[in-house]
Amino acid sequence: MLKRNKNLQNALDGFTKRVVNKTQEKAEKEKVCIWCGEKITGFKDELSRKEYKISGLCQKCQDETFI
Repeated sequence: MLKRNKNLQNALDGFTKRVVNKTQEKAEKEKVCIWCGEKITGFKDELSRKEYKISGLCQKCQDETFI
């Protein structure tokens, strides 16, 4: 998981906990997408892998969100 300012991380964790009932840290430990809950199966490139560290989104959710 990306290291963030503690206050920012707490705010993000509070948001994801309310929206998807899981913190990004927990999703990363379970190797699942923070948004859809599916298992992480891989990424198409290093940029997508880095994005997962920032957002917690799997490749499919990244593609649907950013493309």
